[in-house]
Amino acid sequence: MQVRPAITSNARFHRDAWLEINLDHLESNLQTIYQQAKKPLILVLKADAYGHGAGVIANMLDSYSMVHAYAVANIDEAINLRQSTEKKIIVLGITPEWSYNVAIEKNIELTIADEKSAEKLNRIAFDLSKVAKIHLKLDTGMNRIGFKVEKPEEFREIIRRVDMLFNLKIQSIFSHYSASEDVQLCSVQTTRFINATDNINFPRHIASSKAARLINQDPFDYVRVGIELFGLDNPILKPVMSLHARVVFIKQIGPGEAVSYNGTWSTKRTTKIVTLPLGYADGIPRALSNRIKAYVNESFISQVGLITMDQIMFDIGDTEEIKIGDQVELIGPHLPLKEWAKLLNTISYELVTSLNLRLPKVYTRDL
Repeated sequence: MQVRPAITSNARFHRDAWLEINLDHLESNLQTIYQQAKKPLILVLKADAYGHGAGVIANMLDSYSMVHAYAVANIDEAINLRQSTEKKIIVLGITPEWSYNVAIEKNIELTIADEKSAEKLNRIAFDLSKVAKIHLKLDTGMNRIGFKVEKPEEFREIIRRVDMLFNLKIQSIFSHYSASEDVQLCSVQTTRFINATDNINFPRHIASSKAARLINQDPFDYVRVGIELFGLDNPILKPVMSLHARVVFIKQIGPGEAVSYNGTWSTKRTTKIVTLPLGYADGIPRALSNRIKAYVNESFISQVGLITMDQIMFDIGDTEEIKIGDQVELIGPHLPLKEWAKLLNTISYELVTSLNLRLPKVYTRDL
């Protein structure tokens, strides 16, 4: 597949390592998820859209009618995203009281998980002659944030009291599944959510796009879409991000010579070592040392030695096919990110957000 850079300020950079974000794959994933969910979507763009660039992603998807709103983790993410979109922005986490003013002024919608916060936000909105938009979070089993109630009627009474606060406007009631692939546990949480919000007049949502495929979402109004938008952990979706670098140095060394710090790998024969200009400061976990491969000129090569902060080395044997300046794939169609996750016994979410530290992004489309 050939790609060309999109016209964006991110398309120019001066180092030989970069991320590519395929906008055609992004749009394709959005359409596929909407066809499955059959509900308006709340796109979760926290952690800079999982490392893909929240501002560019929001600007790209603003025109899609199925996108009801964007959601982020905290108020700073929301303020940054507001520079790129006029669409609804929801903060899913707890916002400190001293940030309520800026949230109201910038029309950012806040999650409320206790009545004292609702009352404080109402007073500040009154002082500003504004109405603050809020989303009430019910804890149905995640035990993280949210109203924790023993009886459904308790939460319905909370909704009634908050709705009476003149300078607040409830936008939705929502909850969060603790295990989106566990149908039985999701069903328990769904029942709790329905029982606590039955016969209310506000929109409701609880499911991610993954959970929405497993649990009937007919009673609810929106589906939240996070990591699946970027094609991770779902084989029918297209990965949006790939990681590339160019060979910057090639050295031939003899048998018995160590590569990188602490001598964790040594040659058994005369061989060539290539260096790429990126390392753990760019989000490649040091724990992957001596365990991963790269793809260059239709061949796989093995990483050797400890991954350093800024450089990473690969053994290319005695080949003459690889030269300085050749482009190398570290994550992409030949090397999916999930393989790194398996090696580290972690999830793709953790890895893809780490790659956002200092790597430039190039936004591309298929030719």
